[in-house]
Amino acid sequence: MSGPNCDLAIIGGGLSGGLLALAARRERPDRRVILIEAAPALGGAHLWSFIDSDIEPEDKPLLEPLINYGWRAFSVVFPLYKRALPFPLYSIRSDRFDAALREVMPAESILTGRRAVAVSPTEVRLEDGTLISARGVVDARGPGDLSLLDLHWRKFVGYELTLDGPHSVRRATIIDAAADPAEGFQFMTMLPIETDRLFIEDIRYEAWPDLDMNDHGARIVNHAARFGWRIRSSARGQAGILPIVLDGDFESYWRSGGEGVAKVGLRSGLFHPILGNSLGDAARTAQLVAGADDWSGPALHALLHAHATKSWARRDYYRRFARQMLRETPVAGSYKMLESLYAMDADLIARFHAMKLGFTDRMALSLGEGPMPVTAFLKR
Repeated sequence: MSGPNCDLAIIGGGLSGGLLALAARRERPDRRVILIEAAPALGGAHLWSFIDSDIEPEDKPLLEPLINYGWRAFSVVFPLYKRALPFPLYSIRSDRFDAALREVMPAESILTGRRAVAVSPTEVRLEDGTLISARGVVDARGPGDLSLLDLHWRKFVGYELTLDGPHSVRRATIIDAAADPAEGFQFMTMLPIETDRLFIEDIRYEAWPDLDMNDHGARIVNHAARFGWRIRSSARGQAGILPIVLDGDFESYWRSGGEGVAKVGLRSGLFHPILGNSLGDAARTAQLVAGADDWSGPALHALLHAHATKSWARRDYYRRFARQMLRETPVAGSYKMLESLYAMDADLIARFHAMKLGFTDRMALSLGEGPMPVTAFLKR
């Protein structure tokens, strides 16, 4: 069954696919973009957070209309110390993400509840038999064959909680590892929303991908109890498992997501090797594609493959950091690498988050109380 023709078909309406659709619509309003998502809503059920320095200045206009919450600084809490860092932190809620996409894109260009079953560089066949033809196709449906990568997993469960009274928390806390660090590599995140509302998330790093929702939920309740808060209700929860890449065969992984098909997001291997998030990469690739004159399938594949290959090579240090933290350090002490990292110069921490460490930064991370071995900064 023949379907619509378009200039660009994007499969997957999550963070990477949705930002690509927004950027393409903004930069090329004369071109037709179709966004295809198997779920009924775009963006799923998520709260994406990012530090201001994670995002390139030219990418910020794409994200600014999507932001729900912002804090002028954030804290980290470890057994040895707690510290405030002077960098703005922002959060985007997926319901606003969905609304923003529907506001700027024509209704007929968003196909939700439609699953793609066959993909080529210029065509998408949907489960109901509809065939969409495009100058170019970009696949943003999630990871390829993860068995080709050497992985650990970052697991998270979080809820927006309404309390019986005010909480007095004024600053976002992205890491609270002060409680029971000996149980494993896990910590809490806490984002104050209103005087009686907080988003609390339990995060842990483990070598297996199973998610125990009950255990995560119990830790969230216990964390609130530590501060004497009584929970009245919970809403807008999120849960997920992100791959943390220690090593792997990038070229085989890229091909596993579709031979000759352009890819973004997890499917292209573009996510932070230590934190697992992909928002900064999603914004960069969205702008990269939106600014390209040639949206043909082969041209998009060449553009995005070259970008992902270069990014993979540049992130070798971060994969070595992840291996040191998750494989070469006893589990109960893994958090100490982050404890050491966040005690360092604030600007170095910002560059670490943004994956922009230079040689001097890597040297600093290996000297004194730094978290990496002294030989690590010599490798590229």
